[in-house]
Parts: sequence; C-alpha cells; structure tokens
Amino acid sequence: MLAREGWPWLTGLAICGVLVAWYWGWLWAGPVAVLCLLSFLLFRDPARNIPPLPLAVVAPVDGRITEVTRHIGDALPGEWQKISIKTNPFGAYTVRSPIEGTILDVRDELKNSNQVSTLRGLWVRSEEQDDVVLLFPSRGFGFAPRAFVRYGERVGQGQRFAYLRLATRAEVYLPPTASISMREGDRVQAGTAVLAELTPE
Repeated sequence: MLAREGWPWLTGLAICGVLVAWYWGWLWAGPVAVLCLLSFLLFRDPARNIPPLPLAVVAPVDGRITEVTRHIGDALPGEWQKISIKTNPFGAYTVRSPIEGTILDVRDELKNSNQVSTLRGLWVRSEEQDDVVLLFPSRGFGFAPRAFVRYGERVGQGQRFAYLRLATRAEVYLPPTASISMREGDRVQAGTAVLAELTPE
C-alpha cells in the first residue's frame, strides 16, 4: 500500500510527531499528524489489476486526459499520436509502464534532435518494435519522475517503474497506427485504464 520511497518520509514524520508530543503535548503534534496523513496519501501505492491484453497501452499515471491529437515533429521527430494527461494531485504517486518492452534512452534515440537536452521521460520498445514514449514537460513546480529501471532493462505492462515527484502533466506518444480508445475528458487510472491498442503488422 505504500511506495518504498515514502517510508523514510513517514518514518521521519512519525518520530518527529512523537518527540513533539513528548516535549510539548499532543496538541502541538497535530500539524505533524496532518503531514503524516498527507505523506501517506502522496506515497500510497495500491495494487492495480493489469488488463490481460498484450497489445494494450495502459495509462502510466492517474489523471484526466486533456488532449488526443496527431503529432508531427516538435519534441519527437516523425509522426505520432499524442495523449496528454493532467496528473491527479490526489492520485497514486507512481508511474507505470504503458507496455511491455525494453527501456531505451530518450536522449540517445533523439541525439540528432535540437530539443534533446530539454526532454525528460522514458522510451519503451516492444518485441514487435513498436515504440511508446512517455514525456513529462516541465511546468509548474513538478519535477521529472525518477526511474527505478535502467536503460536496456525489460519491464512488464503496467509495472511500476518510476515515481512521480509531483510532475503535473504526462504525454504519451504512440505509433500512428495505434487504435486509441480514450477521449478528452476521460479519467484514467495508472496500470488499469487502456489508452490504446497497438496494431500488429
């Protein structure tokens, strides 16, 4: 129920709360208890039922879809379909792999792009050589998610492979042949909601 990176925060706050209560009374420990509750909500990691669909692209984060559009050039060269997701500030503090595949380095794949230095995200390539790219634009006070996996490592569909660090928006880039099943305004849950289905060649 709780992500591993959240344990140091909760443990530290719990110790702080006990010390405050011991020296100044339980009333003064109230704000610390509120912080503990907020930390639990932020770092909770509930189990998710991954759909048994091998070609499905699942939502990487909890949130709401704000844009579904064709994408040519700009951050990623070539033609893509882009799904923008506004992350839910009260959702799980986690990022899940949209497909099963191998983690590639975004910067290495786009080393000829002028915008490579500003891109933050993960690139997943399936065994069928389908590419799904997950980018996190820098807006507001959010930070780029921190991955648990290394480049070249394989991940499963819906596998938890990074934590969010308050990123406010996620962009999922899909092949132009993918069949998108979600629309703008739809709410999605990481690892559970099916955004699209890849088309086998």
